[in-house]
Amino acid sequence: IMLTPRPTPRFPWQLLHLVLLLGFGGLANAQQIQVLWVNPGNVERIINNGDDTPSGGDGTHFGQVAAGAPPVDREFIIRNTSAAPLQLRAFQRLGNHPGNFTVINPPALLIPGNQQTTMTVRFIPPATGGLRTATIRILSTSSQDTDFLFDIAGELILPAPNIEIVGNDLVITDGSVLPEVENLTDFETRNLGDPPRLHRFTIRNTGAITLRISSVGITGLNSDQYEVASNPATFIAAGAESSFEIAFNPTRKGVHRATVNVNSNDPTPTETTYSFVVRGTGQAFLPALVLSGNGMEILAGDDTPSPSDHTRFTNTDVQSTSARNFVLRNPGEGPLEITSVQLLGAHASEFTATQLPGPSLPPGGEGSLRINFQPRAQGARFATLRIISNDPDSPVFDVALEGSGGRFKLLGIDLDGNDTLIEFNSNPAPGTYIYDIFHSTNMENWLKVGSLLSNPGETRQFRHRNSTAAHRGFWRIEERRLD
Repeated sequence: IMLTPRPTPRFPWQLLHLVLLLGFGGLANAQQIQVLWVNPGNVERIINNGDDTPSGGDGTHFGQVAAGAPPVDREFIIRNTSAAPLQLRAFQRLGNHPGNFTVINPPALLIPGNQQTTMTVRFIPPATGGLRTATIRILSTSSQDTDFLFDIAGELILPAPNIEIVGNDLVITDGSVLPEVENLTDFETRNLGDPPRLHRFTIRNTGAITLRISSVGITGLNSDQYEVASNPATFIAAGAESSFEIAFNPTRKGVHRATVNVNSNDPTPTETTYSFVVRGTGQAFLPALVLSGNGMEILAGDDTPSPSDHTRFTNTDVQSTSARNFVLRNPGEGPLEITSVQLLGAHASEFTATQLPGPSLPPGGEGSLRINFQPRAQGARFATLRIISNDPDSPVFDVALEGSGGRFKLLGIDLDGNDTLIEFNSNPAPGTYIYDIFHSTNMENWLKVGSLLSNPGETRQFRHRNSTAAHRGFWRIEERRLD
């Protein structure tokens, strides 16, 4: 579409047209075109070539027009920022809805150096509501922007619903990214493991017809820390309202931000999905269970018993008892609740918990645990110590225990006059063994009183003569294997 010149009695259109066409080759190559809009505050807003985001800030978005309202005009300035004359060659309306925009005040075709002209674009709303867009194209002799394009838009608003969301009777702006305690978008700090914190939000329909809510959802990296606990009504009449609830239930420490999206039939482009950011902080006032033996920490799941941390008991004669003491500590920030202490496994009945910690250990507290081992047969004996508590990291705390039962089995100690008869079964494992017999009157000073050589699995008897004549005696047998 060729530009139509402004009528002037001094310079007929035919002659001007001829001059412009003939003058194309003679203009300097330094012409520069600039398109801008002056806002109501008399501030110039430059429109860049290729601008495809209509905005009220630079006048390219004509705003929302109610049904029956008059057309909206925008006056744009076309400026020649160079010293050489700038010629406008053609003007076009392109895009989706060019018919909704027209130029009612065309610009001058020739713009002298460092001068400007204006053009007025009018938005004529359609009969049906909705957003309308178009592209303005200006062809000129500008050396850099010969083909200058920018998008424009306008919207007709028919009787429609209008969504508004409030928290604590305070409006939450659509697109808000700054959570506030006052409007309930900030859930503040919550302890991990505590019940969820619920905040209720209200949807108001301030429009003229029924608002339809299609969905309420939560998105974002930390959306798993939130849940839509209750949904609003699907249909909200004009002037009515309905509420929904968001639950904050942190499962990990730190600040958790997420976005609440409410989708509806509100025709406003930005409010079709009405969104706002919520924030909450998870903190851990949680207990922790630490088990130690012989001053060494024993990790949950330890399946390698060791004498250094007392999870491997000393070799113990059959029917005899050895004991190990353990310490339970709570280095956490919350009370440690101990539900049960169990002994499991093939030989669990040979391990017994005889001293237990209290049912609850405060932060920084500790308690004792004593395990007795009484083997019923020779050989390796195994069990699992299981402590069940409210430690969130190790609610079931398992540790493997091991003991060795009866290198030899004591059958009895009898008196025969002043003699003591000691009878035992030797080690059943292959090999040749020497058994040294020791006697003591105080269990501190031991005197070796004899030795026996034995093959595997033999029943042997040792007689200590005159051992009961003066004092009661204590006896100890030690086994040595000959290689």
